Amino acid sequence: MLSHFLRKFWPSGWHVPHARARTLGTTGRRWCLTPDADAVLGPDGPNLERWVAMGAAEVVKTGPHRTVYRVSLPGGTVYVKHCRISGIRAWVREVLRPAKARLEFENALALAERGVPAVLPLAWGGPDSHWPGESFLVTRSRDGVVPFVHFTEHVLPDLHPVARDAARRQLARALGQFLARLHDAGVIHPDPHPGNLLVELPPSHVPRFYLIDLHDVRVSCPLSWTESRANLILFNRWFQLRVSRTDRARFWHSYRRSRQFLPLPAPERWADQAREVERGTAASNLRFWAGRVSRCLGRNRHFKAVSANTVSGYAVRDLPGEFLAELLADPAAALARPGGRRLKDSPTSTVAEFVIQTAEGPKAVVLKRVLLRRWLDTLKNLLRRSPALRSWVAGHALRDRWLPTPRPLAVLHQSRWGFPAEGFLLTEKVPNPIGLPEAVASLQKLLPRDRERRFRVWSARIARMVRTMHDRAISHRDLKAPNVILEGAATHPDCATPVLIDLVGVRVGRAVPFRQRAKELARLNASFLNSRLVTRTDRLRFLRMYLGAGEELGMGGWRVWWAAIREATAAKIAKNQRTGRPLG
Repeated sequence: MLSHFLRKFWPSGWHVPHARARTLGTTGRRWCLTPDADAVLGPDGPNLERWVAMGAAEVVKTGPHRTVYRVSLPGGTVYVKHCRISGIRAWVREVLRPAKARLEFENALALAERGVPAVLPLAWGGPDSHWPGESFLVTRSRDGVVPFVHFTEHVLPDLHPVARDAARRQLARALGQFLARLHDAGVIHPDPHPGNLLVELPPSHVPRFYLIDLHDVRVSCPLSWTESRANLILFNRWFQLRVSRTDRARFWHSYRRSRQFLPLPAPERWADQAREVERGTAASNLRFWAGRVSRCLGRNRHFKAVSANTVSGYAVRDLPGEFLAELLADPAAALARPGGRRLKDSPTSTVAEFVIQTAEGPKAVVLKRVLLRRWLDTLKNLLRRSPALRSWVAGHALRDRWLPTPRPLAVLHQSRWGFPAEGFLLTEKVPNPIGLPEAVASLQKLLPRDRERRFRVWSARIARMVRTMHDRAISHRDLKAPNVILEGAATHPDCATPVLIDLVGVRVGRAVPFRQRAKELARLNASFLNSRLVTRTDRLRFLRMYLGAGEELGMGGWRVWWAAIREATAAKIAKNQRTGRPLG
């Protein structure tokens, strides 16, 4: 912020070749153009209003603070970023520093002089006055270049498996080299997520990366290890959740070998540095997630507050408005929707599934009504979050952490005498699910060898899921087998994915201590005490998979865990015997 303030009044230290650029005045606007801008934009310079009127401009991305257009011109395709001032904070920022478009324009020229691949600037424009206003950045389109996130989510999965694996390896290496090049050039991007990268995959299959969204970029001397580590941690937050450890290790070795202006430690020290980045990334993600827990209880681009008559709550913004209005009018009536199926009807809850129409086509959903057993529950809902609201918050918190659970679509409460009473939770339906107890029981039909192989696959996936859940500061205090279902087990049992449901007992945001971890593992263990298909060997194998699915916990070896789980299991059995409840 301070460096940008200095740039507005005294741009020392920023070698920007303004002498080679020309200025152009239009009605109420002043443009700064690079020498090659005329060949693309014409002698009259940029004119977004005329391009929109001609139909040459297509909106690529839009939001309150900016809109990005793709414009097809006779001289080539360009992108125009229209930066708006959205709020008093943005207005003050524009007073104290140059306009966003100017910052990105000058940063792009500075990166080009340092040989860093980035957007190709053609012009920037702003108000012809000293007061802040809208600004515009015009950049040249690169042929064959796509956003990196689009490439990984849509292009890469469609490749032939052999080509896909080769491309994935090349991407990891090329990305390591690209980031090393940035850091050696003294470039720090404070928001280095994949959405700010473009990628090109030429016939040589060696990817090329380009940097975008440059208004906050800092350019200085080559980065020290402390500065490099901080930027790598920010960069790694997205990849730690989506990319295998093997590919992250491939990226790391490529990055470390490519750094030219960073003292090279002994090779055995490389692993220590990699662990520093991984641990720092995990801690950074925990802080990031902690700040997002309450987003589902507000109004933003993903969620909205809804109400009608005596019903109020929250919903995702992509839930069809017609169905949402029907739900708000009478949530209980949706449980008996035509074509639906009642899954559960008990004194505590009612669950039904049915199909709704969305913009993407028919979607199967599950609606759960949480009943009040005592009048005191209504008072409790005033003093703490209701069960439905806890499940809503926990569901989005789990999905934010890339943990498998059905996506919550809406949570509603029906008021009674002004107090929140019955709760309703709408979620997406898990495709082709089988409950874990039923799935384990179905193994009885298989041959011993096939039964053991499939059980090991399921055990490994569930152990990794539970360990990841605990490491990401999620505690499921009702981790019994019926609250785990296997997605796809009905059609492809060997590829089944464990999914967590019934999240009322979930606690978010606090580190899960040893005793609580052991207690939750014991709850899962107690669910199969009466099953002859789950042996002591299976239980020990599951425990060792759990302990080996992450870094060393420093809480003793598996024998210490085994004893703690056995003790917690015995306590659970005794408690259920006193209350007369089955273990489940």
